[in-house]
Amino acid sequence: MAAVVLELPLLPVRVTCGFPSPAEDFFGVTDLLDLNQRCIDNPVATFFVEADTGESMEGFGIGPGDTLVVDRSKHPRPGDVVMVLWEGGFTVKQLRQRAGRFELHSGNPANAAILVPEDVELDVWGVVTWSFRKQLRR
Repeated sequence: MAAVVLELPLLPVRVTCGFPSPAEDFFGVTDLLDLNQRCIDNPVATFFVEADTGESMEGFGIGPGDTLVVDRSKHPRPGDVVMVLWEGGFTVKQLRQRAGRFELHSGNPANAAILVPEDVELDVWGVVTWSFRKQLRR
């Protein structure tokens, strides 16, 4: 399947989240942005998945209902947020390694880390590379 190019205007400024600069009264569109080019390195190994309704990953910027971009071709490294197959279901956690063992951490300190036993091979399905959050009437 051929990738569809959908270029949208990219403004030539970074928007502040505080008080706007009076110097930015006018600006023209100088570039185009294709979300496929920005967010997807390997189209055949990338898929989208919706985050569950839980709040365990909000400390890592992933909220209930967010859309995640997962790349199966990326080699997971400690510190990456990954999608793993664990105990018969998929979960998204931050991958950490301590004393040669893998740990899966949520973004909520109230949740205990999942310690992967030494004799269990961790089945990482992919690395979460982006997340999108709907802002309008979410």
